[in-house]
Amino acid sequence: MKNPHMSDYPPRRRRHQAGFSMVEVMLALSVLLVAVLGAFSSQAASSNLIRISRETDLALADLQACMEQALTLTTDDLPIVGSLFEDGQPVALYEDLNLEGESIVATYPGYVAGLTIPDPLEIVLTLTWNDYGTRPRTVTLRSVKVR
Repeated sequence: MKNPHMSDYPPRRRRHQAGFSMVEVMLALSVLLVAVLGAFSSQAASSNLIRISRETDLALADLQACMEQALTLTTDDLPIVGSLFEDGQPVALYEDLNLEGESIVATYPGYVAGLTIPDPLEIVLTLTWNDYGTRPRTVTLRSVKVR
């Protein structure tokens, strides 16, 4: 009995079944490229968020240290002209301390120069700085000091 699959001619391969076509390879490479670019862009965005978070943490730490120092003084020594925490003026000890362009300004809502200092005295410290992209950023901390 003769095998029906056997013939005297050598087997012919069909070209379209021999492997991947060039179109399939290009499509697979483009899908892979999109996936890799997505991973890299998410890594870059994550790096930027970490940098912004680090700067904000430094700003808050400086602001808290400044507020703690302000709260150690008496209310009569805080807003007066010539003091370290003069109303509306930058606090000299915290100029460019940890961040680029860092400046902490003390203000006292309800306080009018020349009049009696209110009790309780509200203290508002506002820290401004330039982030890594030279974009201005601001953080504010409020507290109250009683006599």
